[in-house]
Amino acid sequence: MISLRKINTLLIIVIAVMLLTHALLSLLYLYGAISYSPDFQITGRHLFYPVVAHIIISMYLYFKDKSRGVNRYPKLNSDTRQQMISGIMIVIFASLHILGYSFNPLGEPSTFNISLYHFIVDTMLFVSIALHLRVSIPKFMISFGFLEEKDAHLNFKRKVNWAVAIILIILILGEVVYYVGGALW
Repeated sequence: MISLRKINTLLIIVIAVMLLTHALLSLLYLYGAISYSPDFQITGRHLFYPVVAHIIISMYLYFKDKSRGVNRYPKLNSDTRQQMISGIMIVIFASLHILGYSFNPLGEPSTFNISLYHFIVDTMLFVSIALHLRVSIPKFMISFGFLEEKDAHLNFKRKVNWAVAIILIILILGEVVYYVGGALW
């Protein structure tokens, strides 16, 4: 029988693929490579159910382990706190992201304040996701048994941190190009 942790890990993989698709479409639009498409909203909406399932399972596992005093990876306690706090931040900023784009969709004329709102909320959402992924990706590699050798977790985590940082920079630059470039045109 497959464990709840492995199901949650599979959900993370599904969410990551869907999130990358959503981010790629958005980036292509922000950099001016493609025009607006309803696929942006559709890919974003398809994220909802796997994310909700991930949140429910993660909270259940967290509180279950907490109540039993389980400490599977003692060195990962600060990572677990970061994961929980960044998860809460993702929920907050994703809600603000959806709310902002429902009131003023991409491609529609907007005021400076609306553009600034989108930029700040999107950037904070990207940072929250990056902080969450820098912990989650190595943890799900542990869950599947890929990081069993000594220092394997630490070495992999360093590589994930670099990859996440590079993606974060590309996303923030996309926002800058779109909003600052749009204000200058």
